[in-house]
Amino acid sequence: MTCAWCCAKCRPRYQRHVDNIFPMDPADGLVKGEMQKLTYYALTNPRKLDRIGNYLAKYLSDYVDHRRKDYATISMKAMEQLLQACRSANINLFVESFLRMVQKLLESPEPTLQVLGSTSFVHFANIQEDTPSYHRRYDFFVSKFSSMCCQSNINLFVESFLRMVQKLLESPEPTLQVLGSTSFVHFANIQEDTPSYHRRYDFFVSKFSSMCCQSNMNNETSRAVRQAGLRGLQGVILKTVSDDLQVNIWEDVHIQKIMRALLVNIHEGYTTSATSPAQTRSMSPWESENSDPIADIDPDILARHVLQDLVSRASYGHIKSLMMPLFYFLDNQKLWIPNKFPMHCMSLIMHSIQMSSAYSAVDLLLAHLDEHKDGGAQIRCSIVEVVSSAVSSASCESIGPTILEMFGRLLKYLKGSVATCNQEDVPVETIQGEKVFQEGLVHSVGKFSHGIQTYQKIEVCTFILQKLPSSLESEEDAQYEDMLLQCIMKITSSLNESSNDKAVGLPTLFPLSLIVPLQRLSVSDVPKTRAMTQQIFHSILDRHNNHEKVVPSVTLGELPEENIFVGPQKKQDVLFFKRNGPEIYLHLYESTLKEDNDLDNYTCVFRTAVLWCLEVPVDEVLVELIYMVLGLQDEACSDSRTNANIVHALVAAFLVFAARYSRNEALLQHINNIIRKRQSDKPHLLPGVAFSSLDKDSDIDPTLEKDETLSPYLFDASLVAQCLQQQGTNVDRLSDPYQGCKKSKKRSNKIILVS
Repeated sequence: MTCAWCCAKCRPRYQRHVDNIFPMDPADGLVKGEMQKLTYYALTNPRKLDRIGNYLAKYLSDYVDHRRKDYATISMKAMEQLLQACRSANINLFVESFLRMVQKLLESPEPTLQVLGSTSFVHFANIQEDTPSYHRRYDFFVSKFSSMCCQSNINLFVESFLRMVQKLLESPEPTLQVLGSTSFVHFANIQEDTPSYHRRYDFFVSKFSSMCCQSNMNNETSRAVRQAGLRGLQGVILKTVSDDLQVNIWEDVHIQKIMRALLVNIHEGYTTSATSPAQTRSMSPWESENSDPIADIDPDILARHVLQDLVSRASYGHIKSLMMPLFYFLDNQKLWIPNKFPMHCMSLIMHSIQMSSAYSAVDLLLAHLDEHKDGGAQIRCSIVEVVSSAVSSASCESIGPTILEMFGRLLKYLKGSVATCNQEDVPVETIQGEKVFQEGLVHSVGKFSHGIQTYQKIEVCTFILQKLPSSLESEEDAQYEDMLLQCIMKITSSLNESSNDKAVGLPTLFPLSLIVPLQRLSVSDVPKTRAMTQQIFHSILDRHNNHEKVVPSVTLGELPEENIFVGPQKKQDVLFFKRNGPEIYLHLYESTLKEDNDLDNYTCVFRTAVLWCLEVPVDEVLVELIYMVLGLQDEACSDSRTNANIVHALVAAFLVFAARYSRNEALLQHINNIIRKRQSDKPHLLPGVAFSSLDKDSDIDPTLEKDETLSPYLFDASLVAQCLQQQGTNVDRLSDPYQGCKKSKKRSNKIILVS
């Protein structure tokens, strides 16, 4: 602020005087007090007249180029007042600037500016000059004023032509109406040099719209009249949509008539034709130079072309005017169920709309869902399906800046539906309908996520996690949490689809605002929540499509190189794991020990732990994994643990992976020996038998017998550490008991490190 004030003070005095005559609001007009100061300064400093004139001319040129007519008018008025006040020998230099300003106005395509320039020139012509000017030329003004005089004759001729067309359209004879429409189309294709600001097309909008809905004649005549009406509407669009001086067809009174006329024809053709709804836009009949404007084209096809042409010309501010008549038509005609026709209409619109405005149409469709919040679930399901269809048709760059607001709306509808299901005395049919509606909302969330960037998907996941209930005190909260996690799974499932997504680093994929809530959910008291959370980790973490190949298994043998892809080392990923790795594996440890886990829970935990090793292929991750695994083995030896067999089996699967992953032959040999002992004497400590105990019909007890001796069947922590150390891995961390283990004492098989 201080720098701007200083710069203003450094400007020449005459420039400051000129700057001050312009008001903040152009409607206030010329600032009279400042204009008097400028006039006094010009009179007392006549040598500055040429500079003042040039500076004002620069102002006017900028305002004309930017179409700021109000400020251009103020500039011209100031110039005229100075011209009237200053009568000296230096006025010739000042007049040159004045004439340049008049020429700029006359060169403008805006009629109002041309009139202003002409009026200013007349005022200048009435001024008596003391001395003649020998170098001043008026050739441009002669030519321009002459052309302006001829232009009025053309407009008078056009007015007569339009009166003739109107007379034909007012005739009750269909043939005359078709003739009038055809004549208007020919006129609409004529490019005029200058716009006519007094010409009105209101009558033609109403008449052509009514012709489009003509149905009280025989089939052939009605078809011809409808075709003529549709072509007439296209002509009106050509003449008015790009001319601000003409009738504004985006006003409700006009656009509602146009949209209803188009939709009536599209709907009638859609219900009787076998044409596929998913048609792309082809060249309209009037867009071809060689096409016949009265060609025999079905009204529904013609209406689709007109609609797409209208949509393609709509700016961002006109989208609401365009979409609301569509919604009213679908509501009044009860066409949301089934929703094939609404999908067809939205497909036409989304394939024609400007890229920057596409998200606005989807946003309006979501807003329209509010008007049916008290309606049946079936109609809301239909609208949500249309939303998903529209999002699929939109381009990736067109979702828009209000992305969180859109997701917030979807979550609001989702929460309201869950609340409805948990009300008292709700019919079964209503609950079933709401369930379908909820599935549609989750599907729509997934569709929305396909059109946004990776960092935006992470932001949306964080946004959804903030909506989770603080506690699960009721069934409604539990259901809502489940639906929100399904939404996050839909979003994360679209991650890592492109090479650009796979290049994103872990700090971007796992900001603290995302990973901390996910870790908290990974140790939830609800088994399904824990499993879904781990699946979310898989979708975000797995950048090389490994998670489906990773299963808890103890089948030994060399792993083919092409089966599982190990990611490259990235410095940012390694630093991220060094900061967060211990906390990540601690939550995996706690999640594994949950005694109400099912097979999905154990499988998901196994995959998550392994994926961290594959995505961050450094020794620190492998050591952290084995550190957690040895802690699980110690904890599984507890007499009170009911899932001890399964934990031991999972430990075996983890170590088999570690041996294969590290290509450590000594470690692989030790693991082979223990597995063979278990296969011979205690098969319930291996995944095959242990996991089968989770089946409801299984008679296998997952708990260990109290007098069971496990020492010969446990993996030797000291030997595991020595095998890793022989490969050059730092295993100092393995000498201490695991931080999450309830036992505070040292391990019975103390680790002895080789120096």
